[in-house]
Amino acid sequence: MPQMGELHIVAVGDVFVHREEPEGAFRHVRSVFRSAEVTFANLEGVYSNTGERAPSAGVPVIAEPAHATSITDAGINVVSLANNHSLDGGSLALLETRKLMLDSGVATAGAGENSAAAHRPAVIDTGRGRVAVLAYAAVFPRGYEARPGVPGLAPVRASTLYSPWEQNEWNPGLLPRVTTVPDEGDIEAMREDIAQARQQADLVVTSFHWGDFTRPFVLTDHEVHTAHAAIDAGADAVLGHHHHLLRGIEFHRGRPIFYGLGHFAFDLPGLEERLQDSAYLGRGDARLRRESARRFGEYRIGAREGYPLLPFHPEGRLTGFAVLGFGEGKLQVGFAPCVLGPDNSPRPVAASTPEGKEVIDYLEQCCEFEEIATRFERDAFTFEGVSVTAVKPEN
Repeated sequence: MPQMGELHIVAVGDVFVHREEPEGAFRHVRSVFRSAEVTFANLEGVYSNTGERAPSAGVPVIAEPAHATSITDAGINVVSLANNHSLDGGSLALLETRKLMLDSGVATAGAGENSAAAHRPAVIDTGRGRVAVLAYAAVFPRGYEARPGVPGLAPVRASTLYSPWEQNEWNPGLLPRVTTVPDEGDIEAMREDIAQARQQADLVVTSFHWGDFTRPFVLTDHEVHTAHAAIDAGADAVLGHHHHLLRGIEFHRGRPIFYGLGHFAFDLPGLEERLQDSAYLGRGDARLRRESARRFGEYRIGAREGYPLLPFHPEGRLTGFAVLGFGEGKLQVGFAPCVLGPDNSPRPVAASTPEGKEVIDYLEQCCEFEEIATRFERDAFTFEGVSVTAVKPEN
């Protein structure tokens, strides 16, 4: 099997370790992560002893700093802090988490002490080239965005418009057509960030927390438009997350867009009790429960027997990591399938196995649903002993 190019970037979706033995969370992938020049993750929560719940937070995702050791020791060397939980413990907890990462040698992007810091890229000098990582959030509670003198995250907001599917009839209560209008200021700021990052680095990677987590496969128009805008502005790759389920992979101008990397090791102990306490995501009176059942169906977030740390639909146990190889002017794109067991520790599986086949079959279904012309060559190469499926444009 051919090997990867000279500079390797590995990327996963949401991570947050909050368990009794945090050091074991990445035991199956630690050697792979440490071998890549850049290993990226979205840090979906805060580690803090001083945080106070933000008033607009849904269910706060906060743990004591001791739980962060598995992330800082796993080989992950850059994280996004731009997501809907990054200020759950308030501004001080965000900055404490950021300092914890930086002091442990993990670069951060997407949030900081003010808007300038939130838009500043993380730049990793690999010795084989400099990689800049920019991070943004489209999904977050109001007030989490950074301002000139206020800590927060870098936003890519949009307004949502609802209109009837049928224009020639009255039909009250029918589900509407949903379209988005991007915030031009945020998009222009992103373009400027990418242009400035290109002056500092050989490669620019953009990360986005976005999308509809209530349904499988679906991509919003905001995701597609923003991803294409990032590539058009000069980004070399787009990494998406938030859905807690995998999404399709597209190529735009020859550059990869991983719309949804799912979650990787995302611990939510005791979530059902926390949801009840906050009357969030359909917890509460009978009317709210009925509305939640209609909204989420079988994808409703809640306790799953045998999976105490992972309260998501069984499809959420299918995950993996992106593998990007850059060398001699060539780009090699792959995806290494992984599965989550009851211990919520991701384990690589070859596509030739029944578990790996299920992951790649799911990715193909994601692409077919959105009519994305991407093909998957299963077990096409290895990366540090892990079997990787090659991802290529159809034509």
